[in-house]
Amino acid sequence: MQIELEIYGALHACCHPGFEVGQQVQWEIARLRHPDGTVVYELDDHGTLSASGVPVAAVDGTVTEIHYIDHHYEPAMGAARHLLPTGEPARMTPTSSVPAGTDFDHDLIHATLQLQDPGQLPDICDWDPQLDCPAETGIREAAAREEFALSGAAAQLRELAEELARRYGHLAKVRSDVLGQASLLPRARGAGDVQWRLDFTDTPVQLVVEIAGVEFTYLPDTASIRQLEQMVEAVAAGRVRERQRAMGACLVLEMSIELTDGSTLTQRDTAQGIAAQESFSIIGPVGDRLARNGAFNPWA
Repeated sequence: MQIELEIYGALHACCHPGFEVGQQVQWEIARLRHPDGTVVYELDDHGTLSASGVPVAAVDGTVTEIHYIDHHYEPAMGAARHLLPTGEPARMTPTSSVPAGTDFDHDLIHATLQLQDPGQLPDICDWDPQLDCPAETGIREAAAREEFALSGAAAQLRELAEELARRYGHLAKVRSDVLGQASLLPRARGAGDVQWRLDFTDTPVQLVVEIAGVEFTYLPDTASIRQLEQMVEAVAAGRVRERQRAMGACLVLEMSIELTDGSTLTQRDTAQGIAAQESFSIIGPVGDRLARNGAFNPWA
């Protein structure tokens, strides 16, 4: 019996050993049945599936074929720093061997295994929320998205995105979707971008507004959406300041936004220092903020 096994590139890149066509292996795998009835086989790399309650088992087999799978990506709506698959057919590249997981740069590995004993296969895990399988969160989020797309808040967010596109489309690249999530990326150098997305992992749904990588979280109600419009106007006018100040072993990062009604929004985050170490590196959004200094330029 042959099976096609999925190995996620991000997990392989951590510390998985290399393998090649013709090699005999013993791998811990799981069988997952999708809602459409399709059964997929996945490697339980680092125990990620078994830790979620999915039954796994060690199987012996010989690798007969290997393909790299790479998807096409585009910036996520409301969070352009995150990339999501476009839906285009993935690129499939055959290979005879896979190196150990250092600096691995592929989305998926499909390895075809000739099983020595099909009886070693684990029980099938249905993707059913009542069974507490990994798909539970995804199913709940999908339902919340469908419900929100029909809500008044989604309509208000879509209308705001359309209005801002008319107002600032010549100064920034404006994108939005059916949920009302949007990205406004200014063309002016040194100007702050504005993006907002909806977080469906919590109840109720949260509206996450991101100003130059700094997050402000609200409920997606009428008052917050009206304030969001003022926030965009303030950022477009360059009324945004960011400063850093030391407090003991911590560095406090503070962003302030002067709204058109005269009020000021402030967001503070803390970067924790490391005792007895003269210097250390911080990457990601906090690292980007540390590299900035002072005011942002207007969009115009």
